[in-house]
Amino acid sequence: MPVTTNWGFEYESPSSLPGITLTGGPGGGSPILAVQVDTALNTVAGRIDDVEGDITGLEADVADLENDITAGQTAITNLTNWNRRGSVSMSFTTLSSSTAAVAFGFTFPAVPTVMTNIETGVGAAARWISRAINPTTTGFDMFVHSADATTDTWVGVPVTYIALYRA
Repeated sequence: MPVTTNWGFEYESPSSLPGITLTGGPGGGSPILAVQVDTALNTVAGRIDDVEGDITGLEADVADLENDITAGQTAITNLTNWNRRGSVSMSFTTLSSSTAAVAFGFTFPAVPTVMTNIETGVGAAARWISRAINPTTTGFDMFVHSADATTDTWVGVPVTYIALYRA
């Protein structure tokens, strides 16, 4: 008898015409129609191809959602972090004014209002004034100067700031 192969399983067949009952398969004695097997397996193969396409599309959708989530988290962070606080330790010798660059470590949506304060009133620092100059969305220059234009020496004097932005 001729042997017919359907999707890797060999079947004995009285002829190779479609629609003929065959016996064989994994168990060796199952009656089966070659045409029905081919049709069923082709249908399943088509469905598998469709599902693979769906999975690829879903993977792309998940990647888009992950990007949207990241963007949303950034937006939330920006909304909840529209203020920064910090301190600059200032040291200098025999000057009547000094400047230190300050970075917020964050980008405000627009230039914030910056307030400064010299954190000591002891000695020469009591005659000094602080302020923020050249503010940007990412930082400013901390400027301190003597109110009476005398020169002084500072060692590690803390000058704090608060930067606030309101939409």
